Amino acid sequence: MKKEKFMQIIKSNDPEAKDLNPPAPEICNYCGKARYTEGLYFGGRDVIWMNFAEPCTCHEAVAEQERLKAKRIAEEEAEKKAAEDRRLQERIRKIIGNSGMGERFLRRTFDNFELTEDNKAAAAVCRRYANNFESLLPNKNEQQELDRNGLFISGPAGTGKTHLAAAIANQLMRGGTPAICMTMIDLLERIKRTFSSRRLLGIDEGEILSVYKTVPILVIDDMGKEPPTEWAISTIYNIVNGRYEGYMPTIITTNYSDQALISRMTPQTTRDSITAEATIDRLMEMCKGIVLTGPSWRQK
Repeated sequence: MKKEKFMQIIKSNDPEAKDLNPPAPEICNYCGKARYTEGLYFGGRDVIWMNFAEPCTCHEAVAEQERLKAKRIAEEEAEKKAAEDRRLQERIRKIIGNSGMGERFLRRTFDNFELTEDNKAAAAVCRRYANNFESLLPNKNEQQELDRNGLFISGPAGTGKTHLAAAIANQLMRGGTPAICMTMIDLLERIKRTFSSRRLLGIDEGEILSVYKTVPILVIDDMGKEPPTEWAISTIYNIVNGRYEGYMPTIITTNYSDQALISRMTPQTTRDSITAEATIDRLMEMCKGIVLTGPSWRQK
């Protein structure tokens, strides 16, 4: 009667492996220890050897294994993020068309920003913000302090607020980060227009607003210029609150202080300032303040 085959794990340095064509041991690059290979032994001369030797347990080898593992995880996370960014960019393109930025916005960079004694400190803050933007995005795998990962840039007209905000958005977009950057008036008009054509686009109102809530960086320029209506302020609150709850970075530029903005964004028909107050209150918690001063560039 034939003996039934059995399976067991065998190592290339086991005595019974001598006649089973074992692979030669590999030597650890750090400590010189021999590293042997495991195989699946089925009895007789049937053995399947693995394609790699066992890892070494010396301190240097373990550290290298951990480094390679961390590198692999980081690469996988980067690929995942890049794929998510591409999907989001497609949604942005479908709903509003690229970033929504006009030609004048697209030309504004840090390199062509005219530095003065009045604005150089603000410009340095904005450049650091753009350079370190990745650390400002929420990461579920890390404990982060993200309460103020946005910017609230205020000051008189013509002092460079829009240029600096657009320069941040342009630098991030060149690096592959999806961004939306437009005036508050344009933003609300785009939303209205998209709502009107949502059936043709095959999307609903929730998906439209979701783009503004989840894009990695949202820049709202000239907040407070839009004539206040109940629809306008409730829409802006909806977007700001969504970004507030998701710790998503937001940049605001305005000619007004926080208290003046509440007044500007209170619908005159109702005189109900509750939604405006809640919107500005969230922005004050989300954003670091930058105040620009000096003469208007447009009057030079």
